[in-house]
Amino acid sequence: MKVLLVNGSPHKEGCTYTALNEVAKELNKEGIETEIFWIGIKPISGCIACHKCSEIKRCVFDDVVNEFAKKAEKADGFIFRQFIMQQLQEQ
Repeated sequence: MKVLLVNGSPHKEGCTYTALNEVAKELNKEGIETEIFWIGIKPISGCIACHKCSEIKRCVFDDVVNEFAKKAEKADGFIFRQFIMQQLQEQ
């Protein structure tokens, strides 16, 4: 079994990565293979429903989505974690 952990933070090895890494360690202890995939900071195009992906087996936009799709095909499970920025306001 393989679990793909998706890091949605703009910081490749920040707090989100650290949290995913801790989860990966626990999964590995149970004999589950893991991989942490960083989405990165480049823009990702939205789907335009052109349906070309069904013909050419990849998105027409050459971005990280195609790289993720290749890895996703081999995964049995997923954990998604995104960066959350909470701005505190002075009262």
